[in-house]
Amino acid sequence: MNEPTVYKLTPTVSADIGPVSDELELEAWVSATAIGATCCFDYNGDESGSNRANYNNTRSNRSVIRGPGDADSDADGLDDTVELRSKALDLENQLLSQTKAATDSISKRSARTGRRGIADMGDTIEEIQATLERCSDDVCVTVREHADGRKKLTQQAAAHIENSEWDAAGKAVRDVREIVEGDIELLESSLKDTSEASLGTPRLRELTGASAEDIVALYEYLAGEPILSEQFTIAVPDARLSAGNVALVDELTPRRLIEYVTGRADDDGHVYAWGDNRVSNENNDSSPLYEGDAVGGESALNRGLMTDDNTLYASDTFRSAISGPVDTGIHLETSGDNGTITVHVKNDPPQATETTPALAVSTDGSSPDRADFDEWGPENGESAVTSTLVCPIMVAPPDCPSPFPALLYVRRCKNADQYIYTGGWVIDDGSLYGNTITTLPVSGPTAVIGVGGGDLDGDGYGDVMARRLSGDGDHRGARLFDGTVSDAVAEGVLSETEGEDIILRKRPGRTKAQSEAGGEAENTFVCQPNHLSAPIVHFTGASAADDVKFKAGAELSKSVN
Repeated sequence: MNEPTVYKLTPTVSADIGPVSDELELEAWVSATAIGATCCFDYNGDESGSNRANYNNTRSNRSVIRGPGDADSDADGLDDTVELRSKALDLENQLLSQTKAATDSISKRSARTGRRGIADMGDTIEEIQATLERCSDDVCVTVREHADGRKKLTQQAAAHIENSEWDAAGKAVRDVREIVEGDIELLESSLKDTSEASLGTPRLRELTGASAEDIVALYEYLAGEPILSEQFTIAVPDARLSAGNVALVDELTPRRLIEYVTGRADDDGHVYAWGDNRVSNENNDSSPLYEGDAVGGESALNRGLMTDDNTLYASDTFRSAISGPVDTGIHLETSGDNGTITVHVKNDPPQATETTPALAVSTDGSSPDRADFDEWGPENGESAVTSTLVCPIMVAPPDCPSPFPALLYVRRCKNADQYIYTGGWVIDDGSLYGNTITTLPVSGPTAVIGVGGGDLDGDGYGDVMARRLSGDGDHRGARLFDGTVSDAVAEGVLSETEGEDIILRKRPGRTKAQSEAGGEAENTFVCQPNHLSAPIVHFTGASAADDVKFKAGAELSKSVN
């Protein structure tokens, strides 16, 4: 995960417009980095593990697995269903001890201690019933139904004791004990075998098609050394063909870029964005880059709508298998001003509310809009930075047993007669954990720093970076914060206001005082990439040999972006 991937693309752009034809072989460069969560980095300057997430608080600490409805109504960091099952298990063990004591009293034909023992059993059974009334999953319903039957048996046992029918009373208590032993086994099995992970939302199971065992394995993967994000940068020349005045930049729409990075290919294995075949458009002109119809049909990405196709594809850009844009049931919101706008993922949007699963966020501070995958939007700043398009996808990193929801984001900028497409994906933590949120800061125009072969000296790229980058944020490069809100505020990743905003979004109606008293800054986690806030260092030595470009891409990717 530490080493960036750098590779060269050599697509051929051709066009035939009437009697005029033209063809041009291009040179495009791709760099990509996978970001894991296995070590820490120090925002104050320690560069160890620069491509790893902040891991002071491991993901294994996130014990809240999202469940149906309000998974954690008491905001204590534990899933309600798990809590209720655990409490019921404790009560069942208490009831088992009481059945043994009652059996002993009945065997001694002691009416006084027998009545007291049966009364204790009845009180415990009522407490079990009350506990499981708040839990609606299959295990809870089964144990609660058994509790109803046990209550009737204890009433019968009490009547038998009053009538000195000791054998019948003993049998009734033994029947209760057998049911209790079965319920204890059921509860223990549900808590051990399925863990909290099996309580994931039905939407997660629907999206992944995973079994309960796969969901458990997914959370075990996430609690280990997972890949949480991947980032890419693609540099292509501002190429134009004389035939029909075709410009490459006009052909590489967001839709085509997304189809490339998500690995969409035709039956011959050609990647759509870089294929050889041609397709006629409305004017019967040929499109030099696009082969065949869009995956999912023209209505899928063109209209900015999510599809239901969550099929994963192997991608040249990412190490992970990845889907195209798919509706994962989220709603995207923004906060902030024209300094930094942050995209927030809302995983439980109101049913009656029209959701916005995909956004186009401009760097000029204007209101975000629904994503139009055929337009990049207005350009801003010296680097001609476009809007950032954000949409949900599904990903499965290497060795991950099940796909999980993520956010895909892309934007375009320009430097030295080249267009630079940058983006990546980041895990949608809120779809997996109830006390976690994923945020994506979309800062102002991306700073692009050109570095040529003449900039190098005996000290190499590290010395160049030290001279060209300014400020702590630039030197940190593109990283991923993954920890508690309190740590994020302490390390300067979030301001206090931003930290409070995240908590209030997770716990609507809470005041600042209530949040502080409840320790919610320590119990609420945030996953936030700063990829779009980091400068892009662009190697502009077009005439350099390929081995020099490969080395430059790898070294500069390690340094910044």
